[in-house]
Amino acid sequence: MINNNENSRSLTREVLEEFCNKCADMSIYAKDSEEYIAARSELYSKVWEYRHISDYEHIVEENGKEGVKNEFLNYHIVPPVFDKVIGGTNAGRNYIVANDGKYGIVKGDGQAGYVIPCIYDKIETLDTFCDIVKFESNGKCGIIEFYGNGSAVVTIEPIYDEIAETGTGFLLLEKDGKQGLYCYGYMLPAEYDRIFIPEVLGWIKVLKNGVWGYIDAKNNFTKKLEEAFLHSSY
Repeated sequence: MINNNENSRSLTREVLEEFCNKCADMSIYAKDSEEYIAARSELYSKVWEYRHISDYEHIVEENGKEGVKNEFLNYHIVPPVFDKVIGGTNAGRNYIVANDGKYGIVKGDGQAGYVIPCIYDKIETLDTFCDIVKFESNGKCGIIEFYGNGSAVVTIEPIYDEIAETGTGFLLLEKDGKQGLYCYGYMLPAEYDRIFIPEVLGWIKVLKNGVWGYIDAKNNFTKKLEEAFLHSSY
């Protein structure tokens, strides 16, 4: 819950304590009771009047190194020990950083604990995926996914010439002039000349050896509409 309204009120430690006490007061009610629902609704309406704690986080430079400081907490959530802080990953409190020309990801926990060491040529966020980042190594692209336990895993090795967003929930994989798709564990190999993804709703169509077709339930190419399985939905 982030309030980006420039007219929102500044947060103070006293205000935070007030909200904490009100939350404690709510605990006397059953969570499905009218009293709890009313108190929670009132509390949320007040919260939106204030800036979010994360709004106070800024990249800072100290002694030639960069980190991230939360001015409200008056604390470095990423110590200034990196050549460059690129920015947040949108996946929890993780930040893309660079040292010696290599990119990695660290936790915004004040300890600069590495999620991904600084070993890649580039790491960048994606607009339509909050828990996936794209990385580059030796001129090739791969994907890193974040999980709820704070870990991050390379789910696509850097073997692709390009990985691009489509705005449809799929990532387009390109390799040696061929195309494929990826979406949260689903992989369509990059062996098609072209892929068409409907923007709103419809069958995903693929071009192979000059023939347009579909992808069936076994992830194989088919020309039969009745066997079509892979689709795009709103």
